[in-house]
Amino acid sequence: MKQLIYTFVLLLFSVPSMMEAQNLVLDPSSKLSVSGTSTLHDWECNVEKFNGKVVCTFENGEIADISDFKFDFEVTSLDSGKNGMDKKMYEALKESSFPEISYEFKSVKIDEKGNATFTGTMFIAGVKKEFTTPVKITCNAGDVRLTGKKSFNLSDFNIEAPTALLGTIKTGEEVTIHYDVKLNKVN
Repeated sequence: MKQLIYTFVLLLFSVPSMMEAQNLVLDPSSKLSVSGTSTLHDWECNVEKFNGKVVCTFENGEIADISDFKFDFEVTSLDSGKNGMDKKMYEALKESSFPEISYEFKSVKIDEKGNATFTGTMFIAGVKKEFTTPVKITCNAGDVRLTGKKSFNLSDFNIEAPTALLGTIKTGEEVTIHYDVKLNKVN
């Protein structure tokens, strides 16, 4: 009987610790970029530096729930490799008034295959919008990877598409955020 009580108490106290929330930090190899089109050529900007925070609960080595997810980056960390294009982009994003782009999580739905739908608030150029994003979640030895892409229109955030050469070159209305975010458990 003592053995049965001991086993029950051990299980009772070990289950919550197996489901304890874990803080995850961005791995430096994480990638975030924005792509689009123009009347001249397709383009892509890499986000050179971004910050992120994730708090999740693991069960049997897989994510069972995410209770917090935030990321942000400075507008000036967007880099197309073309100085003139970058300046026009910063201007269109109203960088002097709103120097940061951020996302704050509200909820997530995760299926058994690791496909998730994140819902949160995106803040770009002074405009906040609810943003629903598809995410593929993979776990490997406690490290987590979030991958996917999300397209939206610049006008959703009251952004006027940048132009060049007296309007003869114009950025397309739709842009796509691509993400390959790697997260590591905090030890």
